[in-house]
Amino acid sequence: MNLPNQKKILEFLKDKNFIVASNRGPVEFYKKNSEIEMKRGAGGLVSTLLPLMETLNGVWIASAMTLGDVEVAKQFPDNRVPIPEGNPQFWVPFVVVDRHRYEDYYSIISNPLLWFVQHYMWNNPYTPDIDDEMHNAWEQGYVYLNRKFADKILSESKRNEKEPLIMLQDYHLYLCPTYIREKLKKTFLSQFIHIPWPQTEYFSIIPEYMRKSIVEGLLSNNLLGFHIPRYVTNFLQACEKYADEVNYDQGLVWHKGGLTHVKSYPISVDYEGIKELAASPEVKERENLIRKIKGENFLIYRTDRADLSKNIIRGFKAYDLFLEKYPEYHGKVKFLTTGKPTRQQIDEYNEYYLRTKEIVDEVNAKYGRDGWKPIEWIFKADYNLVVAAFKNYDCLIVNPIADGMNIVPKEASAVNENQGVLILSEKAGCYEELENHVISVNPFDISQTCQAFVQALQMSRTERKERLDNLKEIVAKRTIYHWISEQFEDIEQIKNSMEGE
Repeated sequence: MNLPNQKKILEFLKDKNFIVASNRGPVEFYKKNSEIEMKRGAGGLVSTLLPLMETLNGVWIASAMTLGDVEVAKQFPDNRVPIPEGNPQFWVPFVVVDRHRYEDYYSIISNPLLWFVQHYMWNNPYTPDIDDEMHNAWEQGYVYLNRKFADKILSESKRNEKEPLIMLQDYHLYLCPTYIREKLKKTFLSQFIHIPWPQTEYFSIIPEYMRKSIVEGLLSNNLLGFHIPRYVTNFLQACEKYADEVNYDQGLVWHKGGLTHVKSYPISVDYEGIKELAASPEVKERENLIRKIKGENFLIYRTDRADLSKNIIRGFKAYDLFLEKYPEYHGKVKFLTTGKPTRQQIDEYNEYYLRTKEIVDEVNAKYGRDGWKPIEWIFKADYNLVVAAFKNYDCLIVNPIADGMNIVPKEASAVNENQGVLILSEKAGCYEELENHVISVNPFDISQTCQAFVQALQMSRTERKERLDNLKEIVAKRTIYHWISEQFEDIEQIKNSMEGE
């Protein structure tokens, strides 16, 4: 751990029953050659909270997402899996439900309904169709799973005499605080939302009774976190209809006798950790492939899950337009894309992935010649390869339609060694921190994005270095450890003020 004020935070937490809950857990079990194997969960949240879990012998409640999760969970009382089994440092109690209910919860309500609304992705004249299937999925899936999570949290809160400190994560658990609060009137609840909160007019796509349940669920927390102030403001506006009082200046909402503090905590990266990884033999080995792909070309790079919110297709359309308008750059640029398919059980995601691959093939067929392929497509999960590409790109494009934060620009800037320039969507959550040192684009404007490629290519190495140095400074100054430390500091302060009343 490398937390600011670490000693103070650990002192505060030592007498707490530390409970985290999220849909995806810190570990995942899967079958390999008829054997069950465990792998650690990916992402900054796991990297940040796991050391605390281990230090405090905490509990991380999660959905049993894989068949391996279910099989392992059933081997232990209450599906409470010790990690590691022989000498547990923390526990993962799995929420195990019928697969049909989980699909209702995850693949109909969480994704696509909530995810699409919160990323402004529905095509309103045609979608969504909020039909009987969706209403039933809300009750039989989303409500049901949130109650199951609450039951598991309540059970864990009684396992010892320590005071529970409960940290819920993200949009899968919007209703969970309501059900916890019914039983634990005074227990401190916090929740962090890792995706954007939309403007009120767009949020109203969701049926009124669902909206009310969501907002009132979130207002059952003592502390509610978002990435940036804009999402805080949007949420406070959504509260106007349901709350007793909203204070925009202080980010306070009074509702049914309770007070919720709503604050922004921009998430970042483990700056030293990713630099250490970038220097590893595994990453250096992958650099051989990156350099082979790059050759003497100017390397444009992007890395995404094949999620509609990432706006991959418009990025390739802009590159297509660039190659059409500026043929003098043929044979001098290379666009490398890495990533992986995601949520392929949902039709919209599967169709988007297939269309993305089609447009790559179209661009390569249209412009490729003499051994030069305009786009190199490597769609597999290999983070070492991604970091190798981070080190060597000349231009990184991150152009989402909307993103809670998007830490790719921060990770990439931390390790780039090539004066790489960043093209960044003004709709990315990280834009507010980085905007003075990037080439800004409207994610819907293909012509502007085309010109951004030209600007990147023509920018002097001196200007590129200055921009990258500034980005590195921003990322180094505020790491993921500041993100979690600030939340703990606020939890302690709010708890003290509550106890002093």
